[in-house]
Amino acid sequence: MVLRTESPAPPIKVETWLRGQPLTSFQPGKVYIVHFWAPWCGSCMATMSHLVQLQERYEDSGLQVVGVAALERPRTADEDRTELDAWLTKNFPNLNYRIALDVTGEMDKLWMEPSISCESPTSFVVDRAGRIAFIGRPTQLHEILPKVLNRTSRTVDDDGKPLVVDLDGSLLLTDVLYESLLNVLTLGLQPNLAAIRALAHGKAAVKHHFAQASELDYTTLPYNSCVLHLIQAAKARGRKVYLATAANANHAKAIADHLAFFDGWFASDAKTNLSGSLKAKLLTAAFGKNGFDYVGNGPSDLPVWNVADKAYGVDLSDSVKSRLISIKGTYVALTDGSAGRKAWLKAVRVHQYVKNLLVFVPLVTSHQFTLANITANVTAFLAFCACASAVYTLNDLLDLKSDRAHSSKRARPFARGLIQLRTGLLMIPALLFLSLILATTISAEFTYVLVGYFVLTSVYSVYLKRKMFVDVVVLAILYTIRIFAGGVAADIQISHWLFIFSMFMFTSLALVKRYVELSTRIDLRLPDRSDRDYRIGDVEVVTALAAASGLTAITIFALYVASPDVQRLYRHPKALWLICPILLYWIGRILMMAHRRLMDDDPIVFALRDHISAITIASIAAVVIIAI
Repeated sequence: MVLRTESPAPPIKVETWLRGQPLTSFQPGKVYIVHFWAPWCGSCMATMSHLVQLQERYEDSGLQVVGVAALERPRTADEDRTELDAWLTKNFPNLNYRIALDVTGEMDKLWMEPSISCESPTSFVVDRAGRIAFIGRPTQLHEILPKVLNRTSRTVDDDGKPLVVDLDGSLLLTDVLYESLLNVLTLGLQPNLAAIRALAHGKAAVKHHFAQASELDYTTLPYNSCVLHLIQAAKARGRKVYLATAANANHAKAIADHLAFFDGWFASDAKTNLSGSLKAKLLTAAFGKNGFDYVGNGPSDLPVWNVADKAYGVDLSDSVKSRLISIKGTYVALTDGSAGRKAWLKAVRVHQYVKNLLVFVPLVTSHQFTLANITANVTAFLAFCACASAVYTLNDLLDLKSDRAHSSKRARPFARGLIQLRTGLLMIPALLFLSLILATTISAEFTYVLVGYFVLTSVYSVYLKRKMFVDVVVLAILYTIRIFAGGVAADIQISHWLFIFSMFMFTSLALVKRYVELSTRIDLRLPDRSDRDYRIGDVEVVTALAAASGLTAITIFALYVASPDVQRLYRHPKALWLICPILLYWIGRILMMAHRRLMDDDPIVFALRDHISAITIASIAAVVIIAI
């Protein structure tokens, strides 16, 4: 069920009340603000101060503010209650409205999810009749609240003109053409060859082919909450709302059916691309010039805004904004939740760059610390970071559908629509070009290794990661390639001991990652993934293989310590024996933490945040220093 304006307000079901008297039901004749917040939200403190002022100003008019801290962290209710109580006492000692705590997720299910709201803070206004009057950002409350408080009955829009909404970049924080293209790329050779043949028949034919061949999940696409709230408000005032898009009719119908509030839709077909002036002519014929309001986001919408009455612009560029103002004089600005700096850093996976530190392993193990070697390895590190970011971007673009169905991966910038897909497609060659420029400053041999790494990891992203155990071996090879590349960059010969140890160690960690993914599906009672060749029943075998690979890696290290090779590099080689029990403990702990469901789906990312792993690494480094 979708929660929108004029919907009956859901009940309040919370774990406990931290401030004020418990609220069991909404009282007729009163207006309520139900405000969802979290203490780690950067803008929540300013918002709460604003709510304190609203409660004080409108209390005599029947306003009641209810703050709901709906937390999803894996902690106990007592811990959250104690922490939040202390936080409120410190920051808001004179709070004048109710505060509730919910750690069960019930309030999210009743309010946030049905309203398609995912941002914090979010506010709901419940009118005197117990119906939703507003859903959106708290910053809009100072405009909305007086109207709700003064409203005694349902009003009808003055002119009754329909609201027409564009799809790509307006109602959606993405573009279904690129969504379809990326989805079809993963379906095999035949659909892609058919797409190439469709190019001969024009853009509309290509859109039609992708719409028919793709398998999009319209329920998980990123919708623009501001546009949704605008539509809901229009419907509440009795206005007609239509979808008008250059996307193919298959997409338009599926989205209209999913949202269930459009009175009709206009879209492209196999021969006609409904964009720009053509869309303007069609809407003028349907509603008359200046007979409708229009929501758009780009230069192709300018002809439509020209024949519309009121213009709504979604996150317009400066050039489009100036042109729209020259046409209409003014417009209503809406936001689409565009990416900030954190989203960009998350998209290129800056936190994953630590894996590229493996290029320094040959330098460290050979003890050849010269300025030339250090410079070459630093450059190699930067080249691998740029290359890895290109690969991560490609992987995210190809995995949009599965990421949006994942509990944590759905927050990735491309999956959420924070960064446009066409931008991601441009980022890939740009990052690769930077990577190759850096590589050529080292040597031709290093460049070949880097290209080989990109080719293998791209094949992995598109195809090999769907093959049982092949994916694990390829992951281990990709990690080992980083070590090999570091040796090539500094012209250091890598021992066969390091190669063998790396393969078994990284195979173990890759298997732990697969174990965590399978165990998560077991815990959530989900079926086997259709895009992976693993079965839930394989979890015990995967665990055994992970343990066996890890112990084999330690055995290889022990044989290395006992070999004559170690005598040439270390003055006190016997000290290296201490590393064996340290590694044995760390591998065993990793397996135990995974078994206890206390690990992320990537054990290397887990190790970066785990203080025990940090102590382990420091201990190994100390032993190596003593041995040298």
